[in-house]
Amino acid sequence: MLKIDAQTQIVGIVGWPLQHSFSPSMQNAAFAHVGLNWVYLAFPFPPHYLEEAIRGLRALGARGFNVTAPYKQAIFRYLDEVSEVAKVLGAVNTVMVREDPANGKRWLYGDNTDVEGFLQATSSYLEQVPHEHAVILGTGGAARAVAYALCKIGFRAVSFVARHLERGQTLLKEIERWDFRTIFDLILFQDVNWLAWAEDVSLLINATPLGTWPEVNVSPLPDSFRFPAHWLVIDLIYNPPKTSLLKRAEKAGAVGINGLDMLVHQGALSFRAWCGVDAPIEIMRSACLEAIQRMEVGYAAVSHSR
Repeated sequence: MLKIDAQTQIVGIVGWPLQHSFSPSMQNAAFAHVGLNWVYLAFPFPPHYLEEAIRGLRALGARGFNVTAPYKQAIFRYLDEVSEVAKVLGAVNTVMVREDPANGKRWLYGDNTDVEGFLQATSSYLEQVPHEHAVILGTGGAARAVAYALCKIGFRAVSFVARHLERGQTLLKEIERWDFRTIFDLILFQDVNWLAWAEDVSLLINATPLGTWPEVNVSPLPDSFRFPAHWLVIDLIYNPPKTSLLKRAEKAGAVGINGLDMLVHQGALSFRAWCGVDAPIEIMRSACLEAIQRMEVGYAAVSHSR
């Protein structure tokens, strides 16, 4: 049972909207299991309150917070210091509030745990496929973090599949400064020749929201496409746990995994950064699965009543 008192340490997540975030359930379960008098709260606010909200969290003594859409880039201007990986990615998802005990001055340090969280969640699977050609669906922040992770482990080529040409071109310009030998290219969804990629590609990653609950029958790939059995398919979506994309991939004999472990591992890295102790991974994963079940039950009840 969570107890709040004058010694309770506060962390949370900032974004807009946040009603479907699993981070509060995940992190509060971790605090309770470890026995820390901490609480993790959701801080939703529209963009015009961003500066005031960050100043408030600093002033009120929050120990840190996660950052999600649409603030991963916008928050840079309000931070005192950022990690090298956050600079390279142009995105912050974890902020630590550091305090000088001598004068009480607080400053904000921004980091990005998405890259390491992805690698920790998928390394055992990535070791089993050739590090040759990977395809990433999407060009947003998640796609950028995944691409950086693939570069770190030596993928030879990464192709981005974009819905919007201008956004994709911007991404390619930004990643030119990455110090890797990976070859990048960009193609629009409507121009992809999936059959031509079938043998060359070893890894497909969905970094788009297509297939997220409740639109569970939506898939980012055409219905006519047959997945090669040698592909590893990673869908960063974790609700539902098995998307239409993953079901189709596994039916064809390919290996498919969802994004739940990436969520858990990046959250565990944030937990460690704030508290200085290791996070209980299995407790966090179980809390997320329970949150997914509650959401599905709630949605089904609402749909039935209409």
